[in-house]
Amino acid sequence: MSSTWKAIGLYELGLGRNYGINGNGLSGFDNVGVDGFTMEKLAITAYASPGFWVGQMGLLPLPLNFSETINSPSLISALKDEGHIPSLSYGYQAGAQYRGRKVPASLVLGGYDLSRSSEPLTIDINIVDMAKALTVGLQDIIVTNTLNGTLSMVDNERILAPIDSSIPEIWLPKSVCDRFESAFGLEYHDGTGRYVLTDQARDRLRELKPTLTFTIGADAVTGGNTTLIQIPYEAFDLQIGYPIFANATNYFPIRRANNESQYAIGRAFLQEAYIGVDFESGIFNVSAAKWDNLEPNIVTISNKERDLGTARGGLSGGTIAGIVVGCVTAILLCIAGTWLFVLKPRRRRRQTTALDEPDEKIARDALHSAPELTGTSVHELPAKHGHHELGEMKMVPELGNEELVHELPSEGGR
Repeated sequence: MSSTWKAIGLYELGLGRNYGINGNGLSGFDNVGVDGFTMEKLAITAYASPGFWVGQMGLLPLPLNFSETINSPSLISALKDEGHIPSLSYGYQAGAQYRGRKVPASLVLGGYDLSRSSEPLTIDINIVDMAKALTVGLQDIIVTNTLNGTLSMVDNERILAPIDSSIPEIWLPKSVCDRFESAFGLEYHDGTGRYVLTDQARDRLRELKPTLTFTIGADAVTGGNTTLIQIPYEAFDLQIGYPIFANATNYFPIRRANNESQYAIGRAFLQEAYIGVDFESGIFNVSAAKWDNLEPNIVTISNKERDLGTARGGLSGGTIAGIVVGCVTAILLCIAGTWLFVLKPRRRRRQTTALDEPDEKIARDALHSAPELTGTSVHELPAKHGHHELGEMKMVPELGNEELVHELPSEGGR
């Protein structure tokens, strides 16, 4: 045990409660090292539950409140407060091990990797309900080269779903799952709630090479600004084993949602999508992941109060700068082998800007203060812009935000 560990107590892991996943974890304070510097007394939770199988790192900026007297800042807030990153922001893509170069995941704190992001859709963060911070409208899923040809998987369903990297699968209405079952030759396993398929069905799909195209908008209603995320069958050609099945079993990463509150878009989707989140500006971007150039092109996102004059059409950025902390071999955001970049703000003279505070100022201030930081010149991530309803993304608030808590594997035995 670490010599700097200080136990707080045993707590329920609330992370998977909405999906019927339960467990307990031992929470405490300890030091966290990030390539050359140490963050002291951050909340960490250790688990011993098969319901939480993969390590996680919370990225919401909310404090972690264990009791009225025991609390801890979130990791991202602590990094900003100590000057290691310029803003409460990050960029993330889950990697694609099925691609020829076995592309690792990418996590940038304080900015984003422009080389991973294509033309994005920009959506407002729901700061009133940060447990549902990154909700998008899943307007359609078009599948091609399936057992039944080309089909639309979404009919009259209205699907508002959070992008949630804490879960591996995509949780959809039963009616949508039924269409997938027919088009891909799936079988529903009642005991585990998973969709499995025989070796013969899997081999046939590998021959057909289906493609799934997700139409993502700000709302569930068709129309408005959208972005298309194309996902090859290889991303869903998975096997799952212990603790779900005794042996490696072919499965397809969709789940039946019991109700609208369970709709969610998990890590399977994030293999082919890039998200950039700027809590201080109150927006996030969703775009198709790019694969033509995997040389990192790291861009800092500057502090909101410093650079409020930038256009509203996308994530504002500083100059291409920052410190690459290095390759992370631990599991971060549920993905092994994640590239982690911590971007240090660069220094310049302060500039005074008149601030037009949004109506949500009070709610935003309750989450975090936004002091001015010294900064850099500004440019933007290109974006399609619209005004939108928001929902959840996963990087957990309250007792959830602190949990180095754990989820079911999305790609075991691939």
